[in-house]
Amino acid sequence: MPEPFDAMRPPPATAARYREQGWWRDATFLDDLREAAEQLPDQRVVVNWRAEEGRAAALTFAELAEQVERFAGGLYELGVRPGEVVAFRLPDRWETAALTLACWRVGAVILPISLRLGRREVARALASTGAVLLVTTDRAPTPGHLHAPAEPAAEPPSLRHHAVLGHDFPHPAARTAPHGIDLGPDEAATVLFTSGTTGSATAVVHSLNTLYAGVRRPLPFPPPAPGQPFPVLTPLSHGVGLRNGILRPLVHRTAALYCDTWDAGRWLDLCATYRTSAPFAPPAMLESLAEEQLRRPRDLPAWEAVAVLAAGPSRALVDLLCRTLSGHVVNSLGSTETAGITATSPADPPERAALSIGRPMPGVELRTDPGTGALELRSPSTCLGTFDRDTGRLRWRPADTDGWFATGDLVRPDGAGGLRYAGRASDRISGTTQLMIPVLDVEAELREHPAIADAVLVGYPAENGDLPCAVLVPADGHTAPDLAELHAWLADRGMTDWYWPTRVETVPGFPRNELGKVRKNTLRAWLTGTQPLPAADSPGSPDSPDSPTVRPGHRA
Repeated sequence: MPEPFDAMRPPPATAARYREQGWWRDATFLDDLREAAEQLPDQRVVVNWRAEEGRAAALTFAELAEQVERFAGGLYELGVRPGEVVAFRLPDRWETAALTLACWRVGAVILPISLRLGRREVARALASTGAVLLVTTDRAPTPGHLHAPAEPAAEPPSLRHHAVLGHDFPHPAARTAPHGIDLGPDEAATVLFTSGTTGSATAVVHSLNTLYAGVRRPLPFPPPAPGQPFPVLTPLSHGVGLRNGILRPLVHRTAALYCDTWDAGRWLDLCATYRTSAPFAPPAMLESLAEEQLRRPRDLPAWEAVAVLAAGPSRALVDLLCRTLSGHVVNSLGSTETAGITATSPADPPERAALSIGRPMPGVELRTDPGTGALELRSPSTCLGTFDRDTGRLRWRPADTDGWFATGDLVRPDGAGGLRYAGRASDRISGTTQLMIPVLDVEAELREHPAIADAVLVGYPAENGDLPCAVLVPADGHTAPDLAELHAWLADRGMTDWYWPTRVETVPGFPRNELGKVRKNTLRAWLTGTQPLPAADSPGSPDSPDSPTVRPGHRA
């Protein structure tokens, strides 16, 4: 067990307070599963589309409980013991849910690894957590999941086994794991890595109780009706997918639907066939669904609202979603460290989703710096702590700040009792005035230009501070505007002149993480010449010699 785990025990007073408020408990998700398997054995809990097999597999509560015991026996047979870390790099299938719960059944900590991480990042994740077992599949999933080979670049000394799901794990002759070794509700249970879109990767450690607080809290839109599956578009290796695809169904006795490849058309077909509840996903995924619905309309359920997991969805995206998927759009802000933070409401005007991140979710306390707008929060769903992936150094724990966590987000009042997102502190650009440039506002105006398909504003170092560079993706059939054209466009729209970019670069597409977030740290390094830019959406590490690259042209 990594040393930071020992330093992340929740303070007794914090644990007592959150238990008294009902956010934490002495039971665990395994208790939820056992109770559901006894009371509702034949009720469906997972529906899983398996692309290679061309079919959907479904599990009931009783079947999932049986598989958890089978997988737990396999883990114990391989020597996994309480407190050790089990890593897995798997597609979104019911086996991932069973393995997650089985790890906790034998007292182990889980390390879900994205299929889109390259070998370099996989090796670093394994080494930093001291993982003793890595579970992968014996073949790559069908197209739709771009990823590097499953094997790490170099196996760390701690790794005792690399098991292949369905081949040598779980072993059919594995004995039942001993009882009484379930993971406790306040112990380290899960290690998730931040996306690293604005900086280096950070390991985020959650307990079963911090995860529980995140799923006890209602979603920011109407919940599924009894028997109605919830479509989990985000990968199960991500915190949102873990909570909504594996844990929420156990607590609320609902069902989750997931697919082992990303295919917008397939997802719409599944939503129509299973009459699912509304999707809750990042902008890139919802945009793909909306465009596919425009191309070939499906008979979708009448969703009261769809929810965007984003800081600031564009006005164009909100309008597109309203025209194709639902008459209302809800916007929600969350993070790997804290789960949900704020959300707008289905009762708000639809256009508010593009202008606001709403109000605090239940149980969330917020405070902001009056000068910078830097956001801090305290909540029962905030993680046990964080540590640096590469050095193992403890970065944050609640005991050191009375529970207050600096999110790295910048906000300001939205004029309607909520908050508006202003950007990331790490994306902050001071320009020549040393005053903060409202990055999201500038990006929104740039995206309105007819020759621009997408745009981000990235700071690059200059003599008197960071200056803004507009990185543009041209619209089909257009040449991206030069700097003079951009200035004329922004001036015509009345934008303050010191917000304007001082440099323009054009790329065919942006490097993104698995949730569609632009990797601004990669763009920043590219602009300064410290590393090449990988091909759009490439999951490989930026320094991979095999990655196609784009060189900055500095169209100033």
